[in-house]
Amino acid sequence: MELIVTAEDVARRLGFPLPITDDVRQRTETAIEDAQDALVTHLGRPLLPAEYTETGVQAGPEGWILRHSPVVTVLSATADPDPRSGAFGAPTYTVKYVAGIDARSDPETAPLRLWLRATACHHPVLADAPIRQRRVSSASVEGQSVTYDTTTEPSMLLTPPDLATTDRWRLRGRRVYQAAVRPTPPGLTIPGTPRTWSM
Repeated sequence: MELIVTAEDVARRLGFPLPITDDVRQRTETAIEDAQDALVTHLGRPLLPAEYTETGVQAGPEGWILRHSPVVTVLSATADPDPRSGAFGAPTYTVKYVAGIDARSDPETAPLRLWLRATACHHPVLADAPIRQRRVSSASVEGQSVTYDTTTEPSMLLTPPDLATTDRWRLRGRRVYQAAVRPTPPGLTIPGTPRTWSM
C-alpha cells in the first residue's frame, strides 16, 4: 500500500527521535495503513489517482462522459467496432484515462492528510510514544508506588477531526454528490454555446 503521509511525519509528531528505528517505522506504517483503510472505506474511492478503461463512452459537446472524476488525463480514445452502438446511433469509444484525487500532494486535499496523521498518532500500536506518556515524578525504592508529575502536562496530541470533515471527497451514493468531469475529447469538440448536463 502506498502511504499518503510518511512514517517520519507521524513519528516526529509523537516525539520519537529521528531517524526512527525499524520497529518504530513498522508500527507507524501499520497505524497509517489502518487509518488509510478507514478513510478509503468512508470515501468509497482510492486516495491516489488510478487508471480506468471504459467502453461505450459517448462524446458530448463538453467532452467525454466518464464515470470517475476528477479526470487527470485521457490516455487514449479508440472508436468501438460498431459505429452505431450508442444512443440514437451515436458512435461510442473505449477510453483509457487516469482519474481520482491525489491525497498525497494536492493542496486541496490537505484535510485528508491532517485526518490521517492525527488518526495514526492515536493508534494503539503507538501507545508508547514519548508524547503520549505521563511523566513520573517519583517512585518508591521497592517499586510499590509511582507518582506522576501533575505540574507539567505533556504536550497534547491533535485530536483526530471528525470523519465527516472528509465528506466533500465522498463518492455519489455516499450522501455527498460530486458531478462527473467531462474532459474535452481531442478533435471532437462541437463549437457552440456550452451546454449544462443534468444527471
